[in-house]
Amino acid sequence: FGGGEWSPQTSQFYAAIKDLNIVQDFIRIETLSCDDVNVNHYSIRYIVDWLLEGTIHWITAHIHQGIQLQIISSHKDNPFTMDETIKQLQRLKYHPGFPNGDQLMCPVFLQDKIKYLRTLEPYNMCNATYMVERPRSSTHDIRFSKVEKDRIVAFLYNCSDEECGWVVKPPFVTCGTHFKMFQCQTKLLGHLEKFFTDDIHCIFPYTMIQPCMQNRREYKVIYIPSKQTQYIVPCGHGTSFSSKPHTRLFEFVRRAVDVFREHCPHAITDGLFRVDVFQTKLGNLVVNEFESLDAVYYCGGRDKSFHVTNFLREHWLKHLTEIDIIQDLIVKSTFEAIKEDLPTPIKNTRKKRERH
Repeated sequence: FGGGEWSPQTSQFYAAIKDLNIVQDFIRIETLSCDDVNVNHYSIRYIVDWLLEGTIHWITAHIHQGIQLQIISSHKDNPFTMDETIKQLQRLKYHPGFPNGDQLMCPVFLQDKIKYLRTLEPYNMCNATYMVERPRSSTHDIRFSKVEKDRIVAFLYNCSDEECGWVVKPPFVTCGTHFKMFQCQTKLLGHLEKFFTDDIHCIFPYTMIQPCMQNRREYKVIYIPSKQTQYIVPCGHGTSFSSKPHTRLFEFVRRAVDVFREHCPHAITDGLFRVDVFQTKLGNLVVNEFESLDAVYYCGGRDKSFHVTNFLREHWLKHLTEIDIIQDLIVKSTFEAIKEDLPTPIKNTRKKRERH
């Protein structure tokens, strides 16, 4: 399953397959993309069933990203909610491929944002975040209890240092989907109730509130721990708070990823990883988001982007060669190549001498 033929992760996965030098008759690759899912309205259960039909599964994109979640979930027995996606993906746990095992619970892979932010909270390394869980309701008209409203208001009051209001954003989506900014507490509370009321298919089990940064400049730092590679992807407007060689920024990114890995040992961080960083009004660096499979890594410096592209091919090649079935196919292909290189035995055409 991939993000389409032009996806860097998918294209480099195919390049890695080619580098294996496996005889073509020994392998067949079937691909499903988010476009296929949207056109055919496939459910998450269908996608996982399809992956399990293969000898090996491989996922090179966030399986829910770019999916028309509300349209697909509106079809009977076709839920594509966050909870259902996490549940269905666990069926791949013992199936050969990537990811499998405990990697399937990686919160960055699942885009379960509150889980990875909470690993950083005790170290004051992320933006203050309040998790607003979906209220239990017997009707579609969602209303918060007075206790929950008081808790939300207390958070808004205590997290107003930036003096720029607050943002509301759900997990499980990117690119600003359902992202809203508010200066008024009453309007924010009204939006939360409307958000869950409109989400009639219960796609989102929670949403999040964060203070809106006074400085909108966000540094998106590409970080590949195994290669000690770090560089910045062009970012948005605002006041610059880091300059070359970005020592403080890069050290913060390294520490943030180390903390995340320590508290989330099953996290997938050995591939392409991006850390999006803000600076608070008080001058503290904070993580806004982590991104992995669908992280944009192109920048002005072609050498850096080219280096990451090559790394992705090597990264997928390494993971592929760790699978027993792939190792067997490589050995079998090597044996076939050796047989083809051997000279053809010369038949003995001499007649036997007749005995007298």
